[in-house]
Amino acid sequence: MSAIGNIAAALLPLYGVILLAWAVGSRVPWAAKLCSRALVFGLIPLLVIDKVLGAEARQLMVIPPLVFVVSALMSIPAYRLAKRLGDDFDPKLLSASFSFFNVAFFGVPVSQALFGEVGVSTVICAYIGSALYGNTIGYFLIARTKEGTRKAATKALRVPLVYVVIGSLLAKWGGVTMPEAAAPIVSIAGTLVSVLGMAVIGLNLAETGRDDWRPRLMTRILAVRQVAGLILLGAALALEAAFVGILSPRDRVIVGLVALFPIASNVTLFATLLDTNRKAAAILVALSSAVSLVLVLLVVGVFHSAMP
Repeated sequence: MSAIGNIAAALLPLYGVILLAWAVGSRVPWAAKLCSRALVFGLIPLLVIDKVLGAEARQLMVIPPLVFVVSALMSIPAYRLAKRLGDDFDPKLLSASFSFFNVAFFGVPVSQALFGEVGVSTVICAYIGSALYGNTIGYFLIARTKEGTRKAATKALRVPLVYVVIGSLLAKWGGVTMPEAAAPIVSIAGTLVSVLGMAVIGLNLAETGRDDWRPRLMTRILAVRQVAGLILLGAALALEAAFVGILSPRDRVIVGLVALFPIASNVTLFATLLDTNRKAAAILVALSSAVSLVLVLLVVGVFHSAMP
């Protein structure tokens, strides 16, 4: 099967999960929070531990910091766009939409379809950088307006991912490896991460109506975000190649694809926290997921057709 066929086979069922969750979401209003808790406190930490232990040292040294910096810099174009949009969209929520990439739910099946299990370690390294920014500094910047500086900082420090990453790195440097018996469990966890992550998107869409979609506003936000992501991540990879040069071509391809990944679904959780633009956030996440599918298939198709 071709690369496009592999990606389509991996992703299209997940988009079916979005539609199914959208259809039943109004009947199970508690499901989105339950799925989010299972992901944040169980499945994603397990996946991160496994992939950090299996990743190469050069990947861990370069990819998480690179993606962390790019995520932080994405707040600059978001700020400039927010000034133009005025009251149409909350500026803090807009910043989150620009900085938080759906690396775990979307990136894992894409990387696995392109490169097999070896590609998953690379994309999890990218997820670490994106999630560390989003769940610490990103969360703090958004939450402090409603919860206060001290409480927001305290909550940011409670994010389990921070301690999972630190613990995994210490274990790796100590020579710890994941037991072979855990391989089937980790494989199931990887599948559940993608399935439940996409389900959260559909569940959050359930409360939206036709009048909430505002296509012109959504198109403008997604277009600026896409261009900014390509420029910043492309520049970061170019600098790495010129001055560091330790990533493999495969690593650079996978990290470069992150610029095409959709907005992370936890943006809708931040919208709930701010109690503003909740429906718009859900729609923006869903639309970016559809756009990303098309863009990833298009880019992979073009590059594969150009190869001899």
